[in-house]
Amino acid sequence: MWNDRPQGGGTVIDSGLRDLIGQVLVCGFAKDMLDDHARRLIEEHHVGNIILFSRNIHHVEQVQKLTADLQDLARANGQTHPLLICTDQENGLVRRLSPDVPGLPGNMAVGASHDPALSYQIGIMTGKLLAACGINMNLAPVLDINNNPENPVIGVRSYGDNPQEVSRLGTRMIQGLQETGVIACAKHFPGHGDTQVDSHLDLPIIRHSFERMQRTELVPFEAAIDSGVRAVMTAHIVFEQLDPERPATISPTVLTGLLRERLGFEGMITTDCLEMNAIANGVGVGRGAVMALLAGADMVMISHRLDRQEEAILAIAQAVHSHELPVARLEEAVSRIAQLKATVSSSASSLDMPDDLRAAAYDLQRQSARACLTPLVDQEPHWPYPRRVAVVIDPYKPHMVAAGLDPLDRTVQTVREVLPGAVVEGVAYDHIAQELRLHEADWLLFVTAGQKVDPDMIDQLRRHGHSAVLLVHTPYKWPMFSPAKRVYALYENTPWMIQAAVRALAFQESGQGHLPVMVEAISDDVTPKELGSDD
Repeated sequence: MWNDRPQGGGTVIDSGLRDLIGQVLVCGFAKDMLDDHARRLIEEHHVGNIILFSRNIHHVEQVQKLTADLQDLARANGQTHPLLICTDQENGLVRRLSPDVPGLPGNMAVGASHDPALSYQIGIMTGKLLAACGINMNLAPVLDINNNPENPVIGVRSYGDNPQEVSRLGTRMIQGLQETGVIACAKHFPGHGDTQVDSHLDLPIIRHSFERMQRTELVPFEAAIDSGVRAVMTAHIVFEQLDPERPATISPTVLTGLLRERLGFEGMITTDCLEMNAIANGVGVGRGAVMALLAGADMVMISHRLDRQEEAILAIAQAVHSHELPVARLEEAVSRIAQLKATVSSSASSLDMPDDLRAAAYDLQRQSARACLTPLVDQEPHWPYPRRVAVVIDPYKPHMVAAGLDPLDRTVQTVREVLPGAVVEGVAYDHIAQELRLHEADWLLFVTAGQKVDPDMIDQLRRHGHSAVLLVHTPYKWPMFSPAKRVYALYENTPWMIQAAVRALAFQESGQGHLPVMVEAISDDVTPKELGSDD
């Protein structure tokens, strides 16, 4: 069975094998500087690839120093190729660069623009911003097709539910990124869009036929391969029609049989993080690393804990010593990684984010936000400038939310910036009765993830003369908010999308987007409470 674990035991790892193992690992650490954990990874274990998260990145100058220090440490310890330093800068809700770097709309927002040229521009700008920080690989774009409205982990990280549209937008993002010298990584192969289980928490199972996968899930990945994507990330999902026993990450049928042989991908395959429960609670991290390499992965990702990283190192070494894992398989993987490293620079002299780059990024931010903003209800397009604005925040948070300030504080601050002179007050929905007299406000803005619908709030929106709903997550339930005078799909709770919506309300800078997913009509006899109470 695929969840059998090897027995422990003492294993001596010589320097040659340690070099090979280090190059097939991508590891993370907790601090925003070179700490003991990071030093041990590079100095002792010869790790050749690093992943950064928001915990590692606080401002531009700090991350520039961190990435330069990492590269210097690797060189000082004999590594002849640069480190691959990667992060998940998907844009929108999933972004790792610091708040002093201009943000850009995420995938579903870009999907609403239906504009491949905009996706290409965002790819170029994202690549330039990453390169200026010393990050040479982006674990993006997400090419999953969000054809399941209940998906808890992909959702607005997807461009939409149409395979051809996801392909068009995703390949242009890839081309933009890679033209800047930043490696793009298409994920999560062979598709995480039609699940109701988050693989961070458990092991999803998909039962679709292979013919259906050829028509749907695989289409964007085939397009990405044809467009020259340099890396692909695996999904921790069992696809029963391909391999009923093993998740894709550790399945030779999926990685070698399908991705390598059938689809002809010759680039580098990386796993998603093996510390996710779908793997960690199954085979375990160490055994998962061995099985992923045997299946055809070139790089195994262990993002957080040093003990698990060292568990994987030991497990790989034991598998080599027992002849389960051929040295030739490690050498093949290292060769692919080296080919990628030959395309990137480790020079700290190139780490610069000039004012004109920031200015261009802010211009693209505003232009793209308007192109993505999607008007769904527009009963009264011309509103007088408000003296008082009541902002009500839905307390429900989806699994994926943008990093930064508390959503209420950030939203109120953003609305104030767009409406100077107006009194803007904010409250979580639970405290409306005690804290705000909504009917006295000139504008009533309800900012919601659109997952739960309360009939009392719907009644407030219906009765108020200038009510607007800003949907900051998936738009699937938007018809329930149609009693409001104006409804916009923003797809993310980011300042630039909220700014675009408020400018549309106040200054007639109308949104230009169209929904990138199908939304089922809701019959008149379904009440908000019936739709939302069990979600």
